[in-house]
Amino acid sequence: MINAPAANGQRRTERRTRQGWCMPRTVRRFGGRLMEQQVWCWGRDVECHEGNLLMRAGFERHRDCETEDRSTCYRLDQDQLHVALWGFGMFFGRRELGGLYLDRFDFCPQWAPVESLALAIHWPDELPVFARPQGQPQWERARRLWESLLQWIADYETWVRSTVGLAYRRECVATWLRPFVRAEKTAAAWRFLSRQGWEQQGQPLAQELKRYTISAGRP
Repeated sequence: MINAPAANGQRRTERRTRQGWCMPRTVRRFGGRLMEQQVWCWGRDVECHEGNLLMRAGFERHRDCETEDRSTCYRLDQDQLHVALWGFGMFFGRRELGGLYLDRFDFCPQWAPVESLALAIHWPDELPVFARPQGQPQWERARRLWESLLQWIADYETWVRSTVGLAYRRECVATWLRPFVRAEKTAAAWRFLSRQGWEQQGQPLAQELKRYTISAGRP
């Protein structure tokens, strides 16, 4: 009986853990800056001198022809996987798991019970309603999606290096206004984020993340 309050407190903590993203503030800041750099690199991939890399990777281009700036969405629809990329963020969906929206400037995904989006979406206000998952089943699906999304970006970066070389990605990073993660470490950084085992690190998290970043004065 004496141990009951502690046990109840542990169960409440476990419930909160199952129903949250559990990302430390350090990870949110790191992931946010990495995502901004990644969106920039996707934009450069569209203009690659060896051809549009997104389209070579299987994406299709969809433009909003009714506007002067012609907002563009790149979509990848392969079996159970659906990915959409815009200048303002990305969507990642899988059958039976729903979909996540990740804003370019806010490294906290939002979930919706939709695996794919309509073709005519070109602006943030045209997106369906995304929100925090509700209840353990939705959180379990959202967490599986989140890991898959981060792994997918890592795999894409590995594909870019094998397709056009590391020098190309280094050039993309160097032309970004705020270069943050080294080109050769980008895929590894995304895979590190996907593991979500922050409490298992052998050294402080901030120190662990420095392995991926560009040091001051380093190209």
